[in-house]
Amino acid sequence: MEKSIITLPEPQKDLTFPLMKALEKRRTLRRWKDTSLSMQELSNLLWAACGITKEKQGKIKSKRTAPSACNSQEIRVYVLLKEGAFFYDEEQHALIEIVPKDIREHVGTQKMMKTAPVGLVFVADLSRMRSPLFRSEEAQRFCAWVDTGYISQNIYLYCAAANLATAALALIKRDKLHSQMNLQEHEKIVLTQVVGHPE
Repeated sequence: MEKSIITLPEPQKDLTFPLMKALEKRRTLRRWKDTSLSMQELSNLLWAACGITKEKQGKIKSKRTAPSACNSQEIRVYVLLKEGAFFYDEEQHALIEIVPKDIREHVGTQKMMKTAPVGLVFVADLSRMRSPLFRSEEAQRFCAWVDTGYISQNIYLYCAAANLATAALALIKRDKLHSQMNLQEHEKIVLTQVVGHPE
């Protein structure tokens, strides 16, 4: 069965909200309206998270808005919407359907989080970590967890600038969500994050 692909609009990179003001406004907000984000808002949000800032050239990998150890780009962002679960392909700037149903109830264990219009799942694909730096599982996990933090903070700053509510979540039934998303053994859920329009 062919997977649904949603091509996102070009991200609006010319937003003028000052970085220092975004840092000042950055907060965890846990209340939101029951309204979906627009495709433009999703586009901006995901590009801010880990979108491409420099195209790959030959054997040289592309660069993203968030750094990663040895540029392994091991953190993959998945998007949970009422329409289904999607993988964010930053190279195409598109959403690729992985599950054709709403699984947002598994985004976290706190009841209020399950009502968020958008759930983001940060998955460490350990198979992408091929550098000698990652000889041990401990090194892999340490770097993947740090790299997740960069992406999460990018989202926080974009949300502050775009007047969106967001909260990063560590309380997750990872095994259950892993199963719902049909992930592989080498793919590990690190954190989730929810986003919506503030009340």
